[in-house]
Amino acid sequence: MLEALSRAAFERDVGRLDRRMAEKFRWEVVTARFPVLDVIFRHPTETPLRLRLTCTDWDELPPSIELLAADGTCLTTPPPHVGSVFHPGPHRNTGRPFVCMRGALEYHTHESHLNDHWSNYRGKPGIDLLGILSQLWRAWKRAVR
Repeated sequence: MLEALSRAAFERDVGRLDRRMAEKFRWEVVTARFPVLDVIFRHPTETPLRLRLTCTDWDELPPSIELLAADGTCLTTPPPHVGSVFHPGPHRNTGRPFVCMRGALEYHTHESHLNDHWSNYRGKPGIDLLGILSQLWRAWKRAVR
């Protein structure tokens, strides 16, 4: 039953991601199939950044967000030219750089943010999967200008 609810919430959020939106922001959607939303942020002159959101328990829990190279390999150092939400880590659970922003599982499970509960944000406007992805894109875009 919980998987069915997570799947429905995932499909509702991802269903709003259309081709025009992806083209506008230069997003390449690699996968948008429950429980994974995998997107590459493209830029004309900078190295692309790939984010894999694993949403197994969406939206009971926030997605786990992996920072990847465009080819899908895990980054061992933070992406170049990035802002403060891309933490060099390592995160205690993954041993890798991570997204340090509300709405990311790694943020809410990091020892610095254990008191900032996901329940404070869950269901709020802009804190759906596309809202989280858009926030990450804006942070990356500011850094690579």
